[in-house]
Amino acid sequence: MRTLQNTALVLACILSGCTSLDSIEPPAQPPAPSVVGTAEDQPTYPYADLAADQLSNLLKAEFAIRERDLERGLVHLMAASGAIADPDIARRALQLAQYLRDSDATLAMATRVSDLEPLDGGAATLAAATYIDRGDITNALIFSRRAFDAGSDINPAALLNNYQSQSADTQVDVRALLESLRADYPDDLRCLFALALLEWRDGSPEEARAYIEKLLDASPYHERGTLLLTEIASQAGEAQPFKQLLAAIEVTDSALLRYQYARYLLVKQRLVEAKAQFDRLLMAPSPSVDYLIGAAVLDIELSEPESAIIRLDRAIKSGQRTSDASFFKGLALIQLEDSRAALDAFMLVAPSENYPRALQEAANILFSAGDLNAVDDFFTEQRKKHPQGRELSFSLHADTLDALGSRSAIDILNEGIGAFPASVRLLFARANLLERADLFEQAETDYRAVLTLSPGDSNALNA
Repeated sequence: MRTLQNTALVLACILSGCTSLDSIEPPAQPPAPSVVGTAEDQPTYPYADLAADQLSNLLKAEFAIRERDLERGLVHLMAASGAIADPDIARRALQLAQYLRDSDATLAMATRVSDLEPLDGGAATLAAATYIDRGDITNALIFSRRAFDAGSDINPAALLNNYQSQSADTQVDVRALLESLRADYPDDLRCLFALALLEWRDGSPEEARAYIEKLLDASPYHERGTLLLTEIASQAGEAQPFKQLLAAIEVTDSALLRYQYARYLLVKQRLVEAKAQFDRLLMAPSPSVDYLIGAAVLDIELSEPESAIIRLDRAIKSGQRTSDASFFKGLALIQLEDSRAALDAFMLVAPSENYPRALQEAANILFSAGDLNAVDDFFTEQRKKHPQGRELSFSLHADTLDALGSRSAIDILNEGIGAFPASVRLLFARANLLERADLFEQAETDYRAVLTLSPGDSNALNA
């Protein structure tokens, strides 16, 4: 017992300030309590009765962190938290996991903190949000309820992300939770909006409208409620779908509502009206990158590429959504017939929603130039710069060479299949080239490989 008490004393002395852990906390987060309490709070050694291996994990964690081996420190802190039902230790592990951006450890420790202290709304919210991001709505429901009960500013409507892809049982559970929250917190507007969104996604627009009317009675210009009502009215083909939205913009001058209205107008090709809304949005001292890119897209639609490039350069300079901004800058430069600069812009587009089109636009430029060396240089550099997009790059590289009549297209596909042996896209492309070269046996081998990887593939079967 004396040995354990001495070990606990050493541990208390080392961890009482917990300076090394404090030094690696993200600056935006308030400092958490020390792993052990202060002398006033805990006059006795709090861990004196723990097994030596449990104390050992805490000591190993502290020494590893002092040595800046943060990953090893996290492993020991998580082990200690699993063995010791102390929420403060779990919080320390959570902070370290967040600092290291270890998503699995962050989720594990957020759930551990919430399990040990259910009224910790921050931990419950973090766990719920992570489960939602991972598509695990079943577990998200548990922590969403805890977060709500703890008074956290959680958005229960997030449980409806990808609602149509959820199983029938999960949808039933989501509805049950939202209705129970509504019953327990009848004055909470978040519950009303979540139920309105649920009814709309469940194909019941009139029920959704009924909830929105209650929501707008309590908060006449509720932003998300106003937007949902506008969507319902627009889909129903009402004569004045923007009536509530325009009234809310007039009273609140909400940038979010104005931006969404501008997007509605853009979709409906009411370009001049959309431009007027974006001009208002860009009058702010520091307009959102979303507004800059939206205005630039509108400029491109109106064949005003110079204005678009000015806005997109501002967006790129901000460091946010740089791939999107670079893609649209490339389109604007095409309008200016500056192919070289457009290629440079497309080169900056990382794998994202616009990445496939950026590569295709680049391929079109290279095809028009007819320079085989430029084709090889661009796609080779692209694969070095964005290795996660290599499969698509190999495919478009080969397509461009083939369109230019180069026999080296098949060499590119061979290289691509070497890197991605299970790529249906690349195997099918090579099979096509082999068949056109009358190499039928080799082509058949690739077609069979496609059918093995993707049974019933109609293109391979037809071939």
